[in-house]
Amino acid sequence: MLKKILLVGVVVSLLMSPKVWAGTFNLKSISGVDTSGKQLSHWWYTDNRAVFSGEAVAGSSVEVEVDGQTSSTTADGEGNWSATIDLSEGDHTVKLSSGGSTINFTLTTGTNNVDWEAVEAGEGEALPAAGNTWPGIILLIGGLVGIMIGGKMWRVCKA
Repeated sequence: MLKKILLVGVVVSLLMSPKVWAGTFNLKSISGVDTSGKQLSHWWYTDNRAVFSGEAVAGSSVEVEVDGQTSSTTADGEGNWSATIDLSEGDHTVKLSSGGSTINFTLTTGTNNVDWEAVEAGEGEALPAAGNTWPGIILLIGGLVGIMIGGKMWRVCKA
């Protein structure tokens, strides 16, 4: 019994330890745009100066490669890191890496890569409504019928 209590205590302390959670490598934002650690294949930003920031193991090196040019930064004592890169307008291949983990995506910068007239005019393709209501309606009716029949069957079986 004592071994089980100690094992549970060790597991709980490991799960609650901030150093265990800080061991992950992620991208938190691109110039203030919250990425929430999501790893999407394409991001857009209107300015040509990108500030990448995220989390890594405290004191570890973070490599930032944009269009084949690499720079590096170091995560601070709390595991936070950031790197500022000046870019031209257009698409850029970005590779972030630290401690064997890699994040790859395309970053499109600048305001000229969006057809603002089409956006303002509301032109373009609209997404269709998702889902269908019929399965839900059939399930609801089937459930109500089942409840009504089930109650009568219970009385018949019991008698």
